Amino acid sequence: MAPKQKGFTLVELMVAMAIGTVIILGAGQLFLTTFQTFQTIDKVSRKQETLIFAVNLLAEEGRKGNIGDYAIRSDQRISNGQTRNYCVLQDEVKKQPVVDLARVDSVTDCPTLTEASSDGVLYKLTLLVGDCRKEDNLSCDKINFTVSDRKQAITLREATS
Repeated sequence: MAPKQKGFTLVELMVAMAIGTVIILGAGQLFLTTFQTFQTIDKVSRKQETLIFAVNLLAEEGRKGNIGDYAIRSDQRISNGQTRNYCVLQDEVKKQPVVDLARVDSVTDCPTLTEASSDGVLYKLTLLVGDCRKEDNLSCDKINFTVSDRKQAITLREATS
């Protein structure tokens, strides 16, 4: 009688390796999808934080009649030998930037912040938020909203009463 061998056969090892490979590929795909989702959520969160801060500031100042104290200015920065262009919300009175709104292709791509109505009560505001470079086809949002100057509205209402 031949001694009994202990261990796995070649076929059993090949099947185990195939199953292990499928499990590892599945786990790798899950990790990649999770990582991409995290990056997307991070970008959206940053855009949302920027937008909430800018809108709250501009709405508050617009209602006080100080909307003219703010403007969107282009800002050109050089980092690692590359020129980068940004649209920045700037406090014109203090001459300092408040928040970076968007990254753009050139300094001419930044919109005008305000457009006043004929009666001077309503202001249409336009903000670019995100990465607006065309060559990279990235996510950029153009946000339009309206703010009313309460002082002007009250003055206008009293004048017509």
